[in-house]
Amino acid sequence: MKIALTALTIALLATIAQAAPIVDFNGFSPLNTVLMLASYQGLDFSTADACCMYVFDGTSPNGNGTPALIYGFNDFVAVTQTGGGAFTLNSVDMTISWYDGNASEDITVVANWAGGGSTSYTLTLIQGLQTYALNYANVSSVDFYAVPSASGYWLMDNVNYNGTASPEPGTLALLGSGFLTGLGVLRRKLKF
Repeated sequence: MKIALTALTIALLATIAQAAPIVDFNGFSPLNTVLMLASYQGLDFSTADACCMYVFDGTSPNGNGTPALIYGFNDFVAVTQTGGGAFTLNSVDMTISWYDGNASEDITVVANWAGGGSTSYTLTLIQGLQTYALNYANVSSVDFYAVPSASGYWLMDNVNYNGTASPEPGTLALLGSGFLTGLGVLRRKLKF
């Protein structure tokens, strides 16, 4: 019985420690509406610029046919974990706007470390959605600046990160049933 209970516990813990979440914007609402904050699937995307960030409906010719975050022309978008705290930004899919006359654009990305300080990086975006491995560990936020030529926007999708995971309700139910089963087994053993 102890072996079965141990196996159940390990299976439940493995469910909680699942693969890194990916923000895909597929169920985001409202689409095609200018936003200053887009909170979705565990991350917040915010800007002080009240004109240029929104989740586009997926009809952008340079996207992948699904909704994606679009930002252009001015300041930057800060990516933080919903509720705060340190996280790891593993990768993002990004591209420049289809009407940008340049084949590529260098944008500035600033990783703000949870322990203080920041590091600035240059990310070269090209026409067509590409996956960019970032691997920024222990950050409190990551800022993605606008295309410097002001010739269009960038598009972001499939943001892969590791953060403070909050288990889904189904996982919590499994944990609860496993705990109650364990208590039942213990109770029976103590009676005999």
